[in-house]
Amino acid sequence: MNADEIVEIFTEKVWNQRQLELVDDLFPENFVAKPIAHQPMWIGTGPESMKHHIQEWLEGVPDLQMQTIEKVVEGDRVVVQWEMMGTHRGTLYGVPATGRSIKALGVTVYTVANGKIQDLRTAFDGLGLMQQLGILPDAGTIIQNYLKQLNQI
Repeated sequence: MNADEIVEIFTEKVWNQRQLELVDDLFPENFVAKPIAHQPMWIGTGPESMKHHIQEWLEGVPDLQMQTIEKVVEGDRVVVQWEMMGTHRGTLYGVPATGRSIKALGVTVYTVANGKIQDLRTAFDGLGLMQQLGILPDAGTIIQNYLKQLNQI
């Protein structure tokens, strides 16, 4: 399989169809997640760390689906702009269920070699996700509050 096919299996079969057993075939034992942006670090290394990461998301958003928006493939490197969608029905990163629908955008850069995902680096709109969950105010509210403060000075 080429890099594009491996990433497609990861997205469709692992994330969307919940075939977590395929992670063992897609990631080497020495795999370590490397977030691009400030994000919680995953626990452990290897395929088990990826399974744990996915399970955390599925506990918080059991109906989570990943959709590829755009993909660029150059040899062993695949860059995917994606959108995740679902309903926050369980605890996610310590945030109890809100019942709210979420849509979060992100970009993942994959490096594939020897038929496995050797490196995966992700940046996603965590701020937007927290705003959708009602933990942080949306940008419009922040700006309005700031402008109100300016008028009171």
